[in-house]
Amino acid sequence: MILWSFHSEWIKLRRRRLWYGTYAAITGVVVLTTMVTIVGANNAVDHHRGPTLAELSRASGLGLGLTDSAILLGAVSLAVAAAQFGGEFTHGTLRNLLVRQPRRLHLMGGKVLAVLLFLVGALMVAAVIGLGAAFAMAHARGIDTSVWTSGTGLSDLGVALGDIALSVCGFATVGMILGVLLRSSVIAIAAGLALLLPVETILTNAVPGTARWLPGQLLNAIASGGSLHADFGTAIVTITVYFLVAIGATALVFVRRDVTA
Repeated sequence: MILWSFHSEWIKLRRRRLWYGTYAAITGVVVLTTMVTIVGANNAVDHHRGPTLAELSRASGLGLGLTDSAILLGAVSLAVAAAQFGGEFTHGTLRNLLVRQPRRLHLMGGKVLAVLLFLVGALMVAAVIGLGAAFAMAHARGIDTSVWTSGTGLSDLGVALGDIALSVCGFATVGMILGVLLRSSVIAIAAGLALLLPVETILTNAVPGTARWLPGQLLNAIASGGSLHADFGTAIVTITVYFLVAIGATALVFVRRDVTA
């Protein structure tokens, strides 16, 4: 039954406007960030500005532009996921879906799998195009890329892609939770972006130590393979606990709340 719900959601996700719009947006974010990362690199060590030319010429340099796009990719993923779930309430289509599939958790499970696969697929397409842009920009700047395609370079790239994919799924999960709880795509997107971007940034700067516990900062740490505030393992464990509690509460609300429109 989850597969039927997955198939139903996938048909909706395959609409040309949504498909091309999402894939183009995510690809544009990756390509633009990759170009800015390479163009802005110099010999001075300033981690607030990005990697140096020496860091880009290392085996891990190929994935640095992709890693730098984590926040923007998260914002797009959150918006798409919130729209898919909150839109069911906004447009009144959830009631029709429940007529066909009254088992609400099966319906939600299929929708979640479809949205996550859709976004991870967009990330993979964007990564391929972004890597091509990275090689082109590196060649234009005279950066040595010989180690990018070595065994170590490809291994580092695979790890970076996996970390980014986990982060994208995390941001999408936040969007889906907000979409169900707030029952409006617009409100869910606005609330999610406001909380995870400016609000968390202000709290991080105003209250030292809070970045260790904020979900947006933890997801960014996962995308980067760890940060100054939380290493990768700590970020994974903490965000997993958050999601288990939030998903359980959301599922309970979704199952018990009346759908009248």
